[in-house]
Amino acid sequence: MIVDINVQNFQQALIEASMSKTVVIYFHAQQVPECQAMTPLLERLIGADNSHIDLAKVNVEDPQLQSLAVQLGLQGLPAMVAFKDGQPVDVLEGPQDEKGIKQFLQSYQPNEAELLLDQAKQMLGMDPQAAYGLLQQARALEDSATIRLCLAEAALALNKLEETKQLLATIGMADQDSQYQHILARLELAEEAADSPELRELEQKLAAEPESLQLKEELAVLYFQAGRQEEALQLLTEVLQQDLAFGEARKHFLDMLTTMGADPVASRYRRKLYSMLY
Repeated sequence: MIVDINVQNFQQALIEASMSKTVVIYFHAQQVPECQAMTPLLERLIGADNSHIDLAKVNVEDPQLQSLAVQLGLQGLPAMVAFKDGQPVDVLEGPQDEKGIKQFLQSYQPNEAELLLDQAKQMLGMDPQAAYGLLQQARALEDSATIRLCLAEAALALNKLEETKQLLATIGMADQDSQYQHILARLELAEEAADSPELRELEQKLAAEPESLQLKEELAVLYFQAGRQEEALQLLTEVLQQDLAFGEARKHFLDMLTTMGADPVASRYRRKLYSMLY
């Protein structure tokens, strides 16, 4: 957001806004030539739709606002003051080119991992597979608890129960917030649903007939539906190693790999299939 500060909106647009994001206060005056060049540059670099930084412009030619520049001890114009949590945290005085402004703003802009995290959060409800991919990229750049929690949520949405459990196990007590508790509760429900009587019965049958390709194929399908992807792929691999044309094992195998996308487990079993085919 870009806003002109006045006495009426000072509290809301500057003090209150700085509690949730960085507010860059820009002190300028029409009579200062350097401000005329710097103002549009600063407006463009921050932008009206910036979700991390607000630009609050203060015209010091307004007598009611001059005291703010005095309180901050400013010596010259133009000047930028980064404001967070109701307090000034950084000051840059004098005319700046684009490089200088970008360098000042850099500490308050999101890094690449944060941008990927923001994109993933927006996509999670619509396309969890795409969100999962973005979060994997984000984690490769910054392995934070926040990113791992969102990755756990995406994994759960894709029925990757074991991966979800592994990710939650990496979250320390200090980061076990309401999001963590929500994911944990959903995981427990999913695991209960995955351990169905039908699945247990089929496991018992396979234990009695361990060489049955038909039972392995049927159990693999149930495993995949229950979020146990690697176990499903392993069973189908055993079937295809015995008979590449058995039933619909090959079709199930390919469908599972397609559903899992770029998952490392899928990549590993994709290579196994290629080795069997070629």
